[in-house]
Amino acid sequence: MANMAAEKKAGPPTAKRPGWSRALDILLRTGHIGVVGVLLGGATFQAPLPAVHHYAWLVVLTGLGLVATELHHSLRWPHEGRGLMALSHMLPLVLLHLWPALCVELLWMALVIGAIGSHIPRTWRHWSLVYGKVQKEFQG
Repeated sequence: MANMAAEKKAGPPTAKRPGWSRALDILLRTGHIGVVGVLLGGATFQAPLPAVHHYAWLVVLTGLGLVATELHHSLRWPHEGRGLMALSHMLPLVLLHLWPALCVELLWMALVIGAIGSHIPRTWRHWSLVYGKVQKEFQG
């Protein structure tokens, strides 16, 4: 029974997101952009690490919240263009731990990848690496 639910969730969405889900997504996305701005500004102007450290954690928490809302909406998300862009958006943050001297540059790289990923055409956002095409939306 649970397997059928997972299969249904992995297929094309049958309806728009519920209002609460969309509101949560907007809240998380707005918070994420805000704390990223503070973190990037702090790095650019060389603020002491203790002054911005909690903002780094808020970036991670809001980012994970966004991933959770996307997965709640569709389990296809990780292998679609939008999920792949989100994963590539996280890569500079992983690299930041290897090369902290490049903090500002890597944060800018993450910002640019995120902005591009948010504005690519719908067909690219929904193109699936697994299926090699855009899955047709279920018309119900």
